[in-house]
Amino acid sequence: MILARRKSELIQDVILDDKRISKFHAAIDAFVNSRHTESSKKYATYSMSKFRVIADNDLKKIERHSVLKVVADLKTTNKLSTVGIHIRYWNSFANWCLKEKYHICGKIENIKNVEGKTRWLTKSEQEALLKALDPTAPYTSPTDHKTNCKQDNYDFTILCLDTGVRYSEGASLEWSHVDLHRGVIYVKRQKHGNPTTLSMTNRLKEILLRRSEGSGHYVFPMKVGKNHSRGWMTAAVTRAKLNTAHGNVTVHTLRHTYAATMIQNGVQLNQVQHLLGHKNIAMTNRYAHFIKQDVAVKAAEILNAINDPKSVPTQAPTSV
Repeated sequence: MILARRKSELIQDVILDDKRISKFHAAIDAFVNSRHTESSKKYATYSMSKFRVIADNDLKKIERHSVLKVVADLKTTNKLSTVGIHIRYWNSFANWCLKEKYHICGKIENIKNVEGKTRWLTKSEQEALLKALDPTAPYTSPTDHKTNCKQDNYDFTILCLDTGVRYSEGASLEWSHVDLHRGVIYVKRQKHGNPTTLSMTNRLKEILLRRSEGSGHYVFPMKVGKNHSRGWMTAAVTRAKLNTAHGNVTVHTLRHTYAATMIQNGVQLNQVQHLLGHKNIAMTNRYAHFIKQDVAVKAAEILNAINDPKSVPTQAPTSV
C-alpha cells in the first residue's frame, strides 16, 4: 500500500512538474506576484516576509508548528491586530497554494477579537490630539506647503472623528458626493461595504464650506491614494502623548472613536452598522462591549437607588 501511494505521488509530481514550485520562498514570490495591484503586492510582500524566517525547504516539508512559532514570536513584539493581518496573509497564501495544487501545511486559526481591547479616544484625548494638530500653532521654517498640509491634517481628522470614515474613504471623497446645501456627504465604502449618506456636524460643515472655495475633484487632494504617508498622525500623537498602555493611536482609531461615541450615547448596534457601512453586523459586534460597560454602570446605579433611596440614577438604562 505504501509503495502504491508513493508511486501515485511520483506520477502526480511528473504531471504537475511544469507548474509546480518546489521551494517555500519561491512559492511566496509567486503568491505576491499573483496579487492584482501594486498596493496589494506591497502589503503581501511585507506580511509574508515575516514567514521567510522559516527555512527555504521544499513546500511539502514546511510544517504547521514552524508557522505557529513565527506567529508566537510576532505576538511578543507586535499588536495583536497587526499579527492578525499577517495571519490573514498567510491564510490567503495557503488558499492560493491549494488553488494552484501546491502542497503546504494549510491555514492557521486567526486571532479572535479580544473584548475591551479596541483603542478609542476619550473627549479629553480628542481635544489633546486636535490641539497637537492646530494649524495656527507656530512652527519652525514655515512654508505655504507646510501650512496647507497642517490645515489638511486638522480638517481630515475632524472628518474622521465626525463621520467614522476609513482613511481611504475620506481621502477619496469627491466634491460631487458633498451636498453643502443639505448638509450631507455620500460615502463610497471600501471592503465591499454598503454606501452611506451621512449628515455633517456643524464643525465639519464649516470646514467643508471653507474648503469648497478652492477647486479640484477631491476634497482632500493631497491625501488621495492608499499609500499616502500617515506620519503626520504619528507625530501629532507623540506631541499629544496619547500612546499609552491602552494601545497606540492611528488614523483608524478615529473610526473606533466614532463608533464608541455613538454606542455610549444610545445608538443601537444595527444603527452603528449602517453609519459605518458594515455589510455584516458581525463586523460591528466588535464594539458591543461598549454597550455592556454602559449597562453595567446603569445597573449598579439602579441597585444603589433601591438600596439607598437617597441615591437616584442619573439616567434610565439603554435597551440592548
